Amino acid sequence: MIPVLLLAKNFLRQNRWLFLAFIGLPFLMGAFQWSPHHATSPQDVAEIVQQEMFYGVVVVTFLASSAIHNEKRSRRIVGVLSKGVSRRQYLLALLLGSACFAVAYFGSVGAVLVWLLGPSDAVTSAASGLFVRGTVAALWAASAGLLWSTFVHPFLAAAIATGVTFAPLALSHTNTLLTPVTGLLKDSNDLVQAIPLSVVLVAIGEFAIIFLIAALVFRRRDVTVNIE
Repeated sequence: MIPVLLLAKNFLRQNRWLFLAFIGLPFLMGAFQWSPHHATSPQDVAEIVQQEMFYGVVVVTFLASSAIHNEKRSRRIVGVLSKGVSRRQYLLALLLGSACFAVAYFGSVGAVLVWLLGPSDAVTSAASGLFVRGTVAALWAASAGLLWSTFVHPFLAAAIATGVTFAPLALSHTNTLLTPVTGLLKDSNDLVQAIPLSVVLVAIGEFAIIFLIAALVFRRRDVTVNIE
């Protein structure tokens, strides 16, 4: 597990400026709504939060989708794998780094929600629900992006992953067990307090399956090919 943690730490170090900008964005958007003279409208806050939820999932997906490509281009991947790190551990480290982005970002979204609407049991519950649903949705989408990036260009991988993630939201009736991200994000504009536990568990299970498939595919890919 130590190699995974070290690789994840290196992933964060390489993307540290993006990480800082990412977690600062919700506060910047919240600052445009905040006023010391009157309370912020819950409807306005709900609209901002909905935008931030979708934005966070998209950015984490693109980040995970481009990770393998960037590692190949810098040739770091060859050196790391030559030191006895398995490919499954390598992918797990990339997902763990992406998870840190998701946790920090949706934690910021929850903090901004409490800041704009004021601390209360209802607001805290809504912030907690948004954090859980946003983080799990981002990890599901990131795992899909990572899977596709093992054999297609990262931009195409990210496009496919985001399409698969968000396309069901356009349908009026969807099975949340088949498309769990729909169940996790569809109520984000209402600041709901409930956490759909069954959908969260399904999403985590599918995330694990997608990761295992990605690891199997990645084991058969040649990482020594020059992509320049």
